[in-house]
Amino acid sequence: MKKRTVRAASVFLSLSLSFLDSALVDTISAAEKDFPKKEITIICSFAPGGSRDILARGVGKVMSKYLGVPMVVVNTPGAGGARGAIALYHAASDGYTIGLGTATEVLLQIVEKQDFDNKKFSYLGKVQSSPTFCYVKSDSPIRSIKDLKTFGKSIRLSALGVTQSSTVPVIIMAKREGFPLSIISGFPSGPPSILSVIRGEVELTSLPLSPALPFLKSGQLRPILTIDRKRYPDFPDIPTVGDIGYGDLGNFALDYWMIAPPGVPKDRVQILEDALMRTVKDPEFIEWAKGAGVDPAPLGAAETAKDVLNLFSLLESYKGDIEKYMKK
Repeated sequence: MKKRTVRAASVFLSLSLSFLDSALVDTISAAEKDFPKKEITIICSFAPGGSRDILARGVGKVMSKYLGVPMVVVNTPGAGGARGAIALYHAASDGYTIGLGTATEVLLQIVEKQDFDNKKFSYLGKVQSSPTFCYVKSDSPIRSIKDLKTFGKSIRLSALGVTQSSTVPVIIMAKREGFPLSIISGFPSGPPSILSVIRGEVELTSLPLSPALPFLKSGQLRPILTIDRKRYPDFPDIPTVGDIGYGDLGNFALDYWMIAPPGVPKDRVQILEDALMRTVKDPEFIEWAKGAGVDPAPLGAAETAKDVLNLFSLLESYKGDIEKYMKK
């Protein structure tokens, strides 16, 4: 009789635990299905009007319809992009704060002691892969990189920061070509940097297409070099870094990926990744991108994280060159 009672109790306990486990799974699933239930913040590490800000707003507008909640861009400029990266890194790991990353954040981590680690962010996927261009004022006598050697004085480059992925290839070219370079850094976004070229305060700037597009259309700005692996269809006559013998600098083409703080639950990362991939392939987003100088390039979270890790070994080789200009 006692054995039968013990057996019955064991069966009851086993069924009870099974029920509790099932209820717990259902509760977790219901919680994740309820995500997101409030607006999501996109941290932009630079001021309004630049390529990162333009992309963040374009993504947020379309991605919100797949998530069913508003997405609000918060500009957090400062320290060459480090301030925004730090804010994102230390935000709550609940999926309600995301941001954009580039090789700039990797460079910042390599050459400076920063309070964030690119290897620990939660990766959501790649959004864009676009060329960077070197631009001069439309009436500048400079027609090519070779002209920088015979300019007769130090070339002044306006830049958001020395560690920007758009600045570093110019530093490397100056070293290889042997022309003197002075970097005027600290511009909050692309347009002010471009205006310094147009006003004649500097000779050169290096930026993605999106912030430069209005100035190119108005005839105030002219590209002289494409920093990418291939020529850009809209500027087929503008040579690439490979065309002038520096193919390795094609790796500085601008890739933008979306990230979230470390430790965001996998289910929430998956929801955000799915919405992001649908956004980048959405006809509305693609149509917007054509007019904004944005080149959609969707890539999933796992592949993006792998590409970013590979960047570390590539960019480490330029550390010494960057540090020289940081000391000036």
